[in-house]
Amino acid sequence: MTPVGGMPEIHPTVFAELDAAKNHFELFGLPTSFTVDTNRLAERYRALSTQARADTALATASPAQLDEAYRTLLDPLARARYLLRLHGRELGRGRGNAGLLVEQLELREQLQEVSNRTRTALAVSSVLTDLAEQSAVLAKELRTLFEDPSTDNLELAHDLVHQLEFIALCRRDAEQRRDALQRRG
Repeated sequence: MTPVGGMPEIHPTVFAELDAAKNHFELFGLPTSFTVDTNRLAERYRALSTQARADTALATASPAQLDEAYRTLLDPLARARYLLRLHGRELGRGRGNAGLLVEQLELREQLQEVSNRTRTALAVSSVLTDLAEQSAVLAKELRTLFEDPSTDNLELAHDLVHQLEFIALCRRDAEQRRDALQRRG
């Protein structure tokens, strides 16, 4: 069918297929940036999820695609990994960094020492605070690096993502220790 104006009518499912091919940022109508307006992200997620459930023919993506995109953009570490992939950088092994290795060993030792202290809950809380502060510093650095995604900056971002991954691992370990302490009461 050709409507007035001579352009052929495009079936809505064609738009759905095109939209599903968008990157996560485009899907939610957000700029491709490490900094994400989480309120806007949540609003767009709710609207698109409602649309996907109400009319699958007009949906911009499947509910599973929306969920995955939302979780990725909401989490700074997952967002950084995704940005690296968008810039053609797969997250492989980081460059050998002796300072980072020493820092990782110190964090591991600090977590081990937590178990040996009499005031363990306070020590775990202190470790979690330190890890949150380190994550915030790295996130700020990543924000700056992704604003200018030059080859050098992407290489540095790659290394920072490795650091964030290690901090996230230590954080999970410390949270498990905290939870175990709370259960023991």
